[in-house]
Amino acid sequence: MKRSLTGALAVAALTGLAACSDTTSPLDTNTLLSDAQVTNDVAVSSGEVVVNDISEMVANEVFAGMPSARPSFSLFGSPPGVTVNRTRTCLDVDGQAQAQCDPATTASIVFTMTMDGSFARSATGPRGTDSMTVILHRTRNSTVSGLLGTETSRTHDGVGTSNDTTHLVGVHENLTLERTVVEAGLDSVNAVVFNLPRASNPFPVSGSIVRRITGTITLTVNGETATRTIDRRVEVTFPADGQSNVTMTITAGGTTRTCLLNLTTRRVTGCQ
Repeated sequence: MKRSLTGALAVAALTGLAACSDTTSPLDTNTLLSDAQVTNDVAVSSGEVVVNDISEMVANEVFAGMPSARPSFSLFGSPPGVTVNRTRTCLDVDGQAQAQCDPATTASIVFTMTMDGSFARSATGPRGTDSMTVILHRTRNSTVSGLLGTETSRTHDGVGTSNDTTHLVGVHENLTLERTVVEAGLDSVNAVVFNLPRASNPFPVSGSIVRRITGTITLTVNGETATRTIDRRVEVTFPADGQSNVTMTITAGGTTRTCLLNLTTRRVTGCQ
């Protein structure tokens, strides 16, 4: 079954590079791409992926025709050029596959999803505007359970992979900056629970999404290049607070930083 859906698909714009104006050749990698800078970029790109995963959980329910699946406002909104292929298998209480979903006997539904494509757009940040080109390759295998009887909640679990490449070009403080971010992610959705009705419960009330990310970030400033490797564990825990913020922790080696991810605006703030 092929289905094109909109989803929250973007990655980090260039931020926090004031030190660039003071650098001399050759580039000082530790200055331009410090651990804190790499972590900030991973936090922002992971925030986009996490919000997209939430939207895909909702999309799975809509795809399966579940009642009250769509929230009161849409989390969807991706550019053209990205295609989602989705399948579903309905299971009874014994875990046996059914020919079709049945509201009276279906206990859980297993989904597979692939997301492939590319898009280009602009991203405006505090230091200017960046042009952005993104290539996406993502897979998800997930299950929604808790469907028997009178539903008051649904639980999502799953695993997946992400292989994304992003190229950004911008002019900041009279410097031409180019950044290429190549990320490979192992992603998991762990007992993420949505209460019903969805109209008054748009976001999960418990559970977590975890990403293990490896890759590289390459920064080019006026023709000079610096590269750093990425190795981070990112965890987002639910529920959200009254302003739609959830806690994100990013761990590298023995260092952990905490940020806030807003599920409505997709912005990452307050990293410390």
